[in-house]
Amino acid sequence: MSSTLGSDSMMDGKSAPKVETKFYTIDEETENQIQDEAFEVFKDSLKEEFTEAESLAVARKIDYHILWIICTLYGINYVDKAALGWAVLFTFKADLGLKGTDYSWVSSIFYFGYLGAQYPASYLLQRYPVGKVICAATFLWSIIMLCHMACTNYAGILVCRFLLGVFEAPVSGGFVLFTSLFYTRKEQVTRTMYWGSMQGIFYVIFSFVSYGLGHATHSKLNEWRLVYLVLGLVSLLVAAGWYIFVPDTPMKARFLNEREKAIAVKRVSGNMMGVKNTEWKWDQMIECFVDPKTWFMVCFIIFSMIPNGGLTNFGTLVLSDIVHNRLTSIAVSVGSSFFSSGQMLIYSVFAMKYNNLRTIGMSAPLLLAIAGLSAVYATESHGAKWGRVFAYWMINSYAVTWPFALSMIGSNWAGHTKRATMSMVLLIFFAVGNIIGPFCFTNADAPKYTKALATNLGCFCACFVVAVLFRFYLIWENKRRDKLHGKSSLESISEDERMEAILNGMKDMTDGKNTEFRFVL
Repeated sequence: MSSTLGSDSMMDGKSAPKVETKFYTIDEETENQIQDEAFEVFKDSLKEEFTEAESLAVARKIDYHILWIICTLYGINYVDKAALGWAVLFTFKADLGLKGTDYSWVSSIFYFGYLGAQYPASYLLQRYPVGKVICAATFLWSIIMLCHMACTNYAGILVCRFLLGVFEAPVSGGFVLFTSLFYTRKEQVTRTMYWGSMQGIFYVIFSFVSYGLGHATHSKLNEWRLVYLVLGLVSLLVAAGWYIFVPDTPMKARFLNEREKAIAVKRVSGNMMGVKNTEWKWDQMIECFVDPKTWFMVCFIIFSMIPNGGLTNFGTLVLSDIVHNRLTSIAVSVGSSFFSSGQMLIYSVFAMKYNNLRTIGMSAPLLLAIAGLSAVYATESHGAKWGRVFAYWMINSYAVTWPFALSMIGSNWAGHTKRATMSMVLLIFFAVGNIIGPFCFTNADAPKYTKALATNLGCFCACFVVAVLFRFYLIWENKRRDKLHGKSSLESISEDERMEAILNGMKDMTDGKNTEFRFVL
């Protein structure tokens, strides 16, 4: 009998394997070691025969029912943060009495809230259904977005921005965990690129919305308050949509019948990471902190997020210096989002055909960002206006690296607590980088922000070096494991060994302890 388990080459990312499975019997001792919520469904699936066509059909069905709402939520999550960059182009500073570095603190305090909430967010995502945590967080941050309209002073906006950071803390890590519940390692790359590209697409949409609201001069509300009103209401609608349409796990998906649920569980079991285990394991948390992979990712994230923190909130001001009109800069800024989102969609096509593109996706886009930033920096006092605008658009290529970095966590950190811890660590340093970033843009350096651009250029170069070194480290580690254990791919091991690797994942075994595990690049 045969069945198919989809994966990104569970072992080394070389090809999507077809697993020929006999009617496998799991002994009682092994069953007692497994606490995964999906185990009973997985065990029953061993008695069934599934085809590759059925596996692909289930993947398409999952896409049809939940991918659209995942993409929508991630997009609106991004523009809720970007709203500050639009607000500052209106009467935001004057209305709230912001002076000196006040705006930098308004920008950065979001990430203090984000940083402080990471441990409780990580615990909640591990302990409770990921989908429910994401939904609750979305509802709460929607309310806070609406509360921005009531702000009349510096203290009020600081409180709102801090709470916005607190309630958005579970989202990015939650998306990584949620995607790994429904998709194989190979599929995770493309799906992460899909929802990651929504950052740019939604930025384009709501840039034009903000541009239109900027002309609403007869409204009783200021233009920037209208921006927060629209985004807050849209976020509430998306939270309601998530609650209605999105299941917590494949086993609870109403749109799948019992056979399809078994196929869905069996597909992701091939990731060797299990499906869902709610026990928090301190040894896995410690293992995460001593894993070299963790610190490669930490370096990459902090070097990429320092520029992000500044450009997200000051980028429109830099651009307004080039085009000499603040309102027009909103419309012109959409080019950078087209540039990044277009690249993400192109990379997603390649990811469907080729494996081991993650670290390439973390490094190659940075070359365009470095080229664009160098051009803007070198032509600060001269050069064609639209040539400088195009160079500015190129800078946003760095945003392409973020979905690839997130997909690394879902693919290369096994063990539910270890993966949740890694998400927490990554997002802590995401916050740290974004806290630092705005302070690179000083009033003394305005409006060209020469020193800030030079700092960002250095960060992008460091980021590129880290990504390349990370790829070579993973290659070395895979070869080291092959040498120690004599196994290089799924095709070279027996059916019993293959099933043992899958059951190790069901046992919530980490990538460090599962000798069958190989890292995707």
